[in-house]
Amino acid sequence: MIPRRLSRAALPAATAVLCGLLASCSGGSASSANIATVPSATASGAPSDAGRTTTTTTSPSDVPSAAASVKTLPPSRLCAVLDQTAARLVLTDPRQAPRVAPGKGTAPESCSYASGDRQTLLTLAPSTRSYDAERSASRSLVGDPASAGMRDVKVTEVTGLGQAAFSETTEVVQPPQGVDFVVWKAGSHVWVLTLAQPAGAKDGADGLVTLARRITPRLAG
Repeated sequence: MIPRRLSRAALPAATAVLCGLLASCSGGSASSANIATVPSATASGAPSDAGRTTTTTTSPSDVPSAAASVKTLPPSRLCAVLDQTAARLVLTDPRQAPRVAPGKGTAPESCSYASGDRQTLLTLAPSTRSYDAERSASRSLVGDPASAGMRDVKVTEVTGLGQAAFSETTEVVQPPQGVDFVVWKAGSHVWVLTLAQPAGAKDGADGLVTLARRITPRLAG
């Protein structure tokens, strides 16, 4: 989901770049098919409603050159909130994803982890919208998912998390994948956890809610 929901995740990198960087850091090699889906963002981190996901599939020979062409930034302060231990609540063998510098503007705050097999991506980021605007956007998507290239969008109110919260699960039609979100208001901020994973994977919304409850006290600190 790029524009609108995944753009909140604010990791402006294509799959090839992410997996190339992860491979170079771990000494592994990137797969050529359907590796992790990477959220994209505008340079300002502002969401848009046109479209939902950007996934790039590449051959292993293309990955090193792609990775070499990007600049990385120091980890976001949010990685002290969403640390590796917390990420393990929803990911197997989580590895912190590189924070890629945008071509223009300032990189939005976000922290991402990929699963050890690079099939799944978890991201924490602040929303640029109010909670009411996020909730309204989710209702619109439920009413017309096809306009965003999606289907089976489900939105559920969440209790016991911040001042207000909801989860959203959806299937991206092309390329097929599942994306789960938890959006919640805590203090003066609205936060979003995003889980992008291969099509047919188990619904991860419940795990995201548990994770959100775990990290909320840290966000207030």
